[in-house]
Amino acid sequence: MKKGRSNGHGLGHGRSERFLKTVAVIVSLLFAAVMLYPLLFAISSSMKDNAKIYEVPPKILPDPANSLTMVFDYSGMKFENDEQQKDVMMQDSVLSMFAINSEMAQDSIMEIHVYGVKDGKTIFHSRAHQMKLQMECDYGIYKASAVKKDVLLHEGRHIRACESIGYEYDENGLDAKEIKFSQEAHDKAAAVLTEDFRTTGALAGAETHVNNLLNLESFRYYLEMPSYIYPKSERIAKMGFMTFVLNSVIVIGFAIIAQVFLCSITAFAISKQLSPRAGKLVLLFFLGGMMVPFASIMLPQLIMYREMGAYNNYAALLLPFLYPYGFYVYLYKGFFDQIPNSYFEAASLDGAGSIYLYAKICMPLSKPIISLIALQTFIGNWNDFFWAWLVTEDQNLWTLNVALYNISNNMGTKQNAIMGMAVVTIAPVILLSILFSRQLKQSIAASGVKG
Repeated sequence: MKKGRSNGHGLGHGRSERFLKTVAVIVSLLFAAVMLYPLLFAISSSMKDNAKIYEVPPKILPDPANSLTMVFDYSGMKFENDEQQKDVMMQDSVLSMFAINSEMAQDSIMEIHVYGVKDGKTIFHSRAHQMKLQMECDYGIYKASAVKKDVLLHEGRHIRACESIGYEYDENGLDAKEIKFSQEAHDKAAAVLTEDFRTTGALAGAETHVNNLLNLESFRYYLEMPSYIYPKSERIAKMGFMTFVLNSVIVIGFAIIAQVFLCSITAFAISKQLSPRAGKLVLLFFLGGMMVPFASIMLPQLIMYREMGAYNNYAALLLPFLYPYGFYVYLYKGFFDQIPNSYFEAASLDGAGSIYLYAKICMPLSKPIISLIALQTFIGNWNDFFWAWLVTEDQNLWTLNVALYNISNNMGTKQNAIMGMAVVTIAPVILLSILFSRQLKQSIAASGVKG
C-alpha cells in the first residue's frame, strides 16, 4: 500500500511539473508575441501601399501587390519624325502612369508597365514602381502639383519624368514579354483614361497579376527618398539614405575602438599599476560618473564643445567617446584581476615594461571581454539620438536616428516610408543580437559578472 501511494504521488508530481512547464512556455510565447508585435506591425506597414497605410481599422498584413500592364497602339498614325513619335509615347506613358496611380489608389497597384506598339512591333516600354511615382508627386518633378493632363505635360515635364523613371525606345523593335489581356483590367484602365487623361495612342489592352515581391521593392525607394527630400545636398542626392548609414558607421566604429582601447588601458592601470586603495578610488571616480544624469551636464557640455569648435562637425559626434565608460572599466578590471600575477612578474624579470605587459599579456587574453564591450557599445549607441541631434545642423552629418526624426517631420512623408526607414534603422541591431547571442552569453560568463 505504501509503495502504491508513493508511485501515485510520483506520477502526480510529474504531471504537475509538466503542467508548469507547459504554462511557462505558453506565457513566454505570449510575452514574446506582445514584444514582437510592434516590430512585425512596422514591417507589415512598410510594405503597404500609400492608400492602404491609412485604413481604419488597420490590417496586420499588407494586401497582395498588383502589377498592371497597358499596351498602346500607334499603328496608322503619322508623325513628322522619330523624335515626335517618341515624345508622344512618353506623354502617353506619363499620363497613364500618374493617372492610374492617382485614380486607382485603392487597387494596390504597386507596378505599372506601359508598352507602345506600332505595326505589330513593340517600340516603347517604361516601367515604374508606385513609390517612384509617389516620390515624384511628393518631392520631385510634380511636387505640390495636381495630377492633371495639362500639369503633367506642362513645359516638357513629361520628358524629365520619363528620364527619371526610365524607358526604352527603339523604332526597330524591342524584346517584349507575352501579355495576356484581361477585359476587366482593360475596362478599369479605360475608365481612368477618359477626357481628363486622354492619350494619343489607343489602349489596345491591359493585364494585371499579383507579384508580392513588389512590396519588398518599396525598401529600395525608401533608401532613395532622402535624395528627393534634400536635393541641394550633393552627398545626399548621390548616396540617399546611405549617407546617414555611413555617418552612423563612422560614429559607432570610432566609439567601439575608443572604448575598447581607453577602457582597457584605464582598467589595466587600476588593476596592475596602482595600489589596491588607489585603484578603488580611481574606479569609484569612473563609476560615480555613471550616476550623473546627462540632462544635468547637457547644456554645459554643449557650450564647452561650441567654444572648442566642436559643433556641427564630426568632432562633436566623436569626442564624447574619448571618456572611458565606467561600467566597461569595471568589467575590464574584473577580468584583469583574474589574470595570475605570476605572468606579469615573469615578464617584468625579463625587462618588460608596462606597455608590453598591457599589449602582450592583458589584451590577447581579453578577447571575450573585448567582444562583449564592442557588441554592447554598438547596441547601446546605434540608436543614440539626442546628442547627435543637439550638435548637428548640417544634413550631411546626420546619423540614422536624427535623419529619421527630421524626415518623419516632413509633411510629405507617408507613414509607410517612415515605418520602412525605421525597420532599416533597427535591423542591424536585431541581426547582430541574434547572430552573436551565443558569443554575448559566453563573454558575460568570461567577464566574471555574476547574475
